[in-house]
Amino acid sequence: MSFISKTTRLILIIFVGIVPLHAQSLDEILSNHLTAMGGAEKISKLNSLKISANVEMMNTKMPVTTTVVQNKGFRTETVIQGKTIVQAVYGNKGWMINPLTGQESPVALPEAAVKTMTSQTDLTGLYNYKEKGYTLTLDGEEDLLGAKVFKITSTMKNGVKQASYISKDTWYILKVEATVPVNGEEIKTENWQSDFKQVDGITFPFTSEISTSAIPNMKMVNKISTVE
Repeated sequence: MSFISKTTRLILIIFVGIVPLHAQSLDEILSNHLTAMGGAEKISKLNSLKISANVEMMNTKMPVTTTVVQNKGFRTETVIQGKTIVQAVYGNKGWMINPLTGQESPVALPEAAVKTMTSQTDLTGLYNYKEKGYTLTLDGEEDLLGAKVFKITSTMKNGVKQASYISKDTWYILKVEATVPVNGEEIKTENWQSDFKQVDGITFPFTSEISTSAIPNMKMVNKISTVE
């Protein structure tokens, strides 16, 4: 009995030595993520953003300018073949001008498009999620192309669900999966993020690769040139 007890104690000591004594909680992961992105104080003061980028899709390169006002409005201007396509939302309404189709005057955007774009007017991401009315769950750890990540799923008030894969090394979000209900169906979008850089103390992913179930086998690569 004495030999068995000593052996058991030895096994327990070894086991405890190789297993983490403290699993990280959702709030701890979010705290590390926000610190990596520039800190809660800076992120909380982010009220507007203007991004100039080049987008490549279906062998076509397009300059895109995006302007966002926190929780209010979203506007993109995309230049194709010398013509500018404009999309904008303000509140729960949106409109579009598309001269490539002869549409020179603003036309209302479909409700589904407005819902998707409205979710992009929040510049602060997972910061202050409880006050925003988001529901977050920590869905464990995964391997993402060799990177160890935490998977956090957020459900927004408008029904949009979003899974964020946060690196255990850098605490950046390496991938975002969004699910938007549209006419009884779910449209899924994947956004792989990389090339993180700081602007005025806040970290942004300067490269994104986006695909959507709405247009299968299509990938859009977005490379940011400037952030203001």
